[in-house]
Amino acid sequence: MTQHLAALRFFYIKTLRKPWSIAETPYPKKVQRLPIILNPEEVTQLIDSALTPFHRILLMTLYATGVRRAELARLKITEIDSQRMIIHIPGGKGRKDRDVMLSPTLLEALREYWRGLRCKPTHWLFPGGRSHTGNRHISPKTAWHACEKAARRSGIRKKIHPHTLVFAVLISVATGIVFGKAPA
Repeated sequence: MTQHLAALRFFYIKTLRKPWSIAETPYPKKVQRLPIILNPEEVTQLIDSALTPFHRILLMTLYATGVRRAELARLKITEIDSQRMIIHIPGGKGRKDRDVMLSPTLLEALREYWRGLRCKPTHWLFPGGRSHTGNRHISPKTAWHACEKAARRSGIRKKIHPHTLVFAVLISVATGIVFGKAPA
């Protein structure tokens, strides 16, 4: 749409040699779509359809914490506080630090993941490289691929991406607050 308006502006100013007023230019309203939301059964189906245990823990962490892909990829071992049951996210969106809840279920899953690692990482919770033993973190694209592959394997017909899990956790927390249930 911007290109069309730029073409009209060029036509008026250069070709017709008439003034162009931005204030009088009508802009169409942006279409605002509601996000795709998964119900708890679909979330379970998606996580259970993960290709590898590593992908499964990535999806579980995305869902249980509501973190973004880049925040997930850059999680450090030291940012998990199992005493206070929080995960500290430094420099998230807008370069703001924040804390997210750490559920007992996720903590146990992370501990199981940690016990299953042959080579324990020293810095990153999810190290990159072959066999996830590198000294760099995974790419944020890794979470995208994990979600994409699990969605295909699960047979869910909705368009699913990692941020869909963020909406799912927000809805489950909001539902829990409204109906007096504890969030998952």
